[in-house]
Amino acid sequence: MRRTRFFAALLTCILLTPFMCAGCTKDHRSSKNAGFLITDFTISGTQALSSDELATIANELTGVCFDENSEQIQEYVKASFQDRGYFGVEVKNLRIKPSDPLAVPKPAMLEADVLEGRQYSLAEIGFIGNHAFNADELRNKFPLKKGDLFARDKVASGLDHLRKLYVSSGFIELTFIPDTENLSNATVNLSVSVMEGRQYRMGRLEIFAKKEVADKLRAEWQLPEGGVFDRTYLDKYIDSNRALLPTEFHREHVQIVRDCPDATVDVRLPLDAMDPRSQSLPKNIECDPPDNSSK
Repeated sequence: MRRTRFFAALLTCILLTPFMCAGCTKDHRSSKNAGFLITDFTISGTQALSSDELATIANELTGVCFDENSEQIQEYVKASFQDRGYFGVEVKNLRIKPSDPLAVPKPAMLEADVLEGRQYSLAEIGFIGNHAFNADELRNKFPLKKGDLFARDKVASGLDHLRKLYVSSGFIELTFIPDTENLSNATVNLSVSVMEGRQYRMGRLEIFAKKEVADKLRAEWQLPEGGVFDRTYLDKYIDSNRALLPTEFHREHVQIVRDCPDATVDVRLPLDAMDPRSQSLPKNIECDPPDNSSK
């Protein structure tokens, strides 16, 4: 259970980028029409942390907005300690005290009893199932070295760099599963199981816009047909050609159409709302499941 919760918070850190809004230094709410704004955070029950360290942790969460969900807030409190190597931290008796129930978000004081436990360091980082890159190449993507504090945020950063390495090399089906082994000498082994999937290459670039604009955008495209598909290039392309794109067009509007049998992807830019092709939703071509009838 401890591992599951640790990596649930860790993957949230990889996939969720907090956004700024009025009154919130960071905003983790799913809706701007509700939630808590932490105005003060009191921590009790710790054994080893100094008052300055506790004040730093409290300040990190003060001014932050959350859903009205005590489990969500508890995970972020745990993450603050795990960022400092307290891998087995336990947050007990979390109390949320709103001061104005009609405000949006509701200002609230936060109190928690915390048993931080031992401070862990990294023993080893290992990989299972990797073929495109060797273990040293993958290990170098982590800002953690043997003997460093086992900091959750640095593990998350390493996993994010790992993902970018693979998707920039055509492995857009990549999945990985991190796991830990808690050793008796207050160290942790990190093991990452990697499922690389196919390596995809660039197929067609389709731009649905007026010819003059489409020609200019096509001339700026740097991924050659048949070359390895770099998914991270899309952000760079959108940013560098912002002047040619509609103001409302963003990265999430780019359509990536995957042909699994051919291991290619077509990229579609639906820029012209009047063009019927911009309204059509493309479908990926999936691979057939393996035929086991003769086995």
